[in-house]
Amino acid sequence: MFIGYHILIKFFKDGNIENNWKKEEYLKFEKNSIEGDLQGIIEKLDYLQDLGIDLIYLGPIYESKTTHGYDTINYYKIASHLSSKEENKRNEVLKKLLIESHKRGIKVILDLVLNHASKNYDMKSIKNFNVKTEPPQSIQEKRWQTLFQFWNISDIETRKFLIDVGKYWLENFDVDGFRLDHALGIERSFWKEFSKEMKKIKSDVILLGEVWDDVADEEENYELIKKFKSFENEKIFTSLFDFFIYDVLKDVFIEKNKSLKDFYKMISKSNELNDTHFNLTYFVENHDVPRFIDLCKNKEIFFNVMKVLMVITGNVMLEYGNEIALAGDKNFEWFHESGRVPMKFKKNWNLKEIETFNLIKKLIKIRKENKELSDGSYELIYSSDDSILFKKKLNKKETFVLITFKTFKADYEFEDLISNEKEINIFEPGVYYLKRVHFF
Repeated sequence: MFIGYHILIKFFKDGNIENNWKKEEYLKFEKNSIEGDLQGIIEKLDYLQDLGIDLIYLGPIYESKTTHGYDTINYYKIASHLSSKEENKRNEVLKKLLIESHKRGIKVILDLVLNHASKNYDMKSIKNFNVKTEPPQSIQEKRWQTLFQFWNISDIETRKFLIDVGKYWLENFDVDGFRLDHALGIERSFWKEFSKEMKKIKSDVILLGEVWDDVADEEENYELIKKFKSFENEKIFTSLFDFFIYDVLKDVFIEKNKSLKDFYKMISKSNELNDTHFNLTYFVENHDVPRFIDLCKNKEIFFNVMKVLMVITGNVMLEYGNEIALAGDKNFEWFHESGRVPMKFKKNWNLKEIETFNLIKKLIKIRKENKELSDGSYELIYSSDDSILFKKKLNKKETFVLITFKTFKADYEFEDLISNEKEINIFEPGVYYLKRVHFF
């Protein structure tokens, strides 16, 4: 299981001002962009290692004309504003990032957008395939059609072209895999073929799919995850983002229209999809949703949700700044852009951000030292609408997790791994990671 960290590159850190574009050179320049680049990420690898990150998911690195990078103009070229104005040096910057990340035990996956590309895609660069596009096929795609064109995945030549794109990055760079954008928009037969070809090159390749309908409810998104896990009895992805549990966390801790008893049923339901070769990836923020601190508007709720996130079996993906409860820009009309704000680093942190970083770092450390939290099974001990106590088990190791909205008295004395308090059995509202000490 990994602790991942998503970086929307233009908003993270500017490590080389010489590659910066003027605002007017972009087709779309998002107002909070700080001209971040790959060099800026290299400079902060020690910071990520200290936090406990073991996988970086890079936002799109390909040639594009926007600060978000999803309007790919050429899959085979790295954007100059992310690397170097000198074309012969662009690949070297990425290779250095990969080398330095791997030295620190951090894997790197690239965001790969195969459903669509910029309307200005460099079609002349495609030499060996007669590719085809098609009209938008969904409500989501119709909203995007002013900027994007959509590949015709049913066309054999187009499929081969897109699979070759993935092969190029695995064969020529030591990347560890891909986050596959809007995988929902592409038929599963393609993903089966794509997965097979990538695994021929790298048997342990990470294929993290985004399968999410932003107008669907949580149950519908659960069914989509279930559907896209496999095709014709073969695994397609190694992981999918669990938007189902993202919605459940909001319902339980913010909207309060679901109980803790409901929450336990739903994480158990989600866990049924995990197996030896497939584990879901859980999160509370990404680049298309508001910052979680802006939703909950309360530090303690944010802390409790992060504590819960770190005990769910599967992978965890943090959005850049998640570790300091980075707030979004409240002046945005469009929800998907409000969280795209400049990263803040230690010299600019306030006391709340220092406190949050120290907590998240500690939670990650506890999760890694107690593998039952990340890899273990669930065993329910007690549940009510406002309190649940369950056990995470792996082999002979176990940790109890208490989530309570009221004062809770246990039949055991526990040690709390977060606060380091010992021999306690009365708990105020909050989330606790517990080791049993005595039974009354």
